[in-house]
Amino acid sequence: MRRRILLIVSCILMLAACESYDCTLYNYVGMYGTFEQEGTAVQIKDTLTITSGKDGPTLLNRSVNTARLSLPLSYWQDEDTLVFTVKGEDYLVQDTVWITKTNQVHYESPDCPTTLFHEIQSIRSTHEFIESITVIRSSVNYELTNNLQIHLLPASD
Repeated sequence: MRRRILLIVSCILMLAACESYDCTLYNYVGMYGTFEQEGTAVQIKDTLTITSGKDGPTLLNRSVNTARLSLPLSYWQDEDTLVFTVKGEDYLVQDTVWITKTNQVHYESPDCPTTLFHEIQSIRSTHEFIESITVIRSSVNYELTNNLQIHLLPASD
C-alpha cells in the first residue's frame, strides 16, 4: 500500500514538474513607421501603394489617409527594396527605399514555429517625396513600437 501511494505521489510530482510552454499568440514580426512633414505628424491623403522592389509583391495596396505603416521584412536578404508610389488626381510619384538589415533566428520552443527578428543597419531613399528616414528603433521583432520616422519633403504651393 505504501509503495502504491509513493508511486502515485512521485507520478504527480513528475507531471507537475513538466513545463507547459505557450507560444506567443501575436507572432507577427513587422516594421512600423509614421510620416512627418516639417516637424508635424501627417497622413498621406492620396493613394499609397508599397511594393517589394520594382516588380515584387504588393505589401500595401491603395491605402488612403495613411498615417502609420506596418510592413514585413524579407527573411533571408540582407537588403530590402521598397517602392513607395503615391498617386493623386493629376500626379504619380515614386520613391525607392533600401533597408540594410541583419536577420536573427528567434527560437522559443520545439512546440513553437521559428521566426526571424531583424536589426536595421542603415536606410536610404531616392528623395523623390521622402526627404529622409530616421531609424527610431532598429530592432524589429514582436513589439508593436515605431521603427521608422519617414520625413516627407515640404509641400509645394
